[in-house]
Amino acid sequence: MDKKLIFLDADGTLTLPDGRVSPKVQEAIHQVQENGHEVFLCTGRSYAGARPLFPIGFDGIISSAGGYIEVHGQKIFESCLSQEDIQLARHIFDQHHILYNLEANHMTFQDEKMNYEFVKHRLKDGENLNSELQRLLNEQKEHFNIHPLKEYDENPIPIQKLCFMCEKEEDLEEPKRVLSDKFHFVIHEIFSQDVINGEIIMKGTDKGTAVEKVCEYLNIPIQNTIAFGDSMNDYAMIQTCEYGVVMANGSKELKQYGNAICESVQDDGIYHELHRLGLF
Repeated sequence: MDKKLIFLDADGTLTLPDGRVSPKVQEAIHQVQENGHEVFLCTGRSYAGARPLFPIGFDGIISSAGGYIEVHGQKIFESCLSQEDIQLARHIFDQHHILYNLEANHMTFQDEKMNYEFVKHRLKDGENLNSELQRLLNEQKEHFNIHPLKEYDENPIPIQKLCFMCEKEEDLEEPKRVLSDKFHFVIHEIFSQDVINGEIIMKGTDKGTAVEKVCEYLNIPIQNTIAFGDSMNDYAMIQTCEYGVVMANGSKELKQYGNAICESVQDDGIYHELHRLGLF
């Protein structure tokens, strides 16, 4: 069998809701690699946010939804937003009271209110909200190396993308009108009933173009690519790869575009589909 390149989304595809990766899926990844194929993490997370997954032993990392690409430990591509585009996006989000962060490779700039919105949905009924909330906030700050937005203002560094939160889709109408010439708006699956979570990515930079860059770098035809994803920020990757697999727990919309639907992340979907494909 020709060498295959396998691209795995992280959250909801590779990682369980608690952030772990099942031992069976890790076993599948290693067996596939032993059989001569290569496996790439392809995530919307920043490089810092993806770092806890690196010990699995990927052949390459695509982070920030294609904004940064590393193959065999070598950086082959990095795309950063211009100061002008960052200022424009921040201005329009501030005008419409939309929370946002700025994601760099090794840190995220994000204020406390957005930190809170990201973690409060993880609280379970009956928990001591004060102590558990603080634990989750501290865990998130460490995991994503989060710093206040004012630190970015004092010392700007290259930024790959912005994530946002708002209460209702109507809040995004004007930002989309102003920013859609330059940015793709990606809305994530709803993780809370009272917030909309998404990201804006520069046009021309996405998981699909990242796959193409990896193939070109390794001189592997796109026909030898397989992608696994679960949400619409995986759409470009699923469309670009020769064989796109959507998780059973994935979005209804994305499932229209996959070649196959595998078991859910909780049921080791990656393991089973890689085995069905004869890769181990």
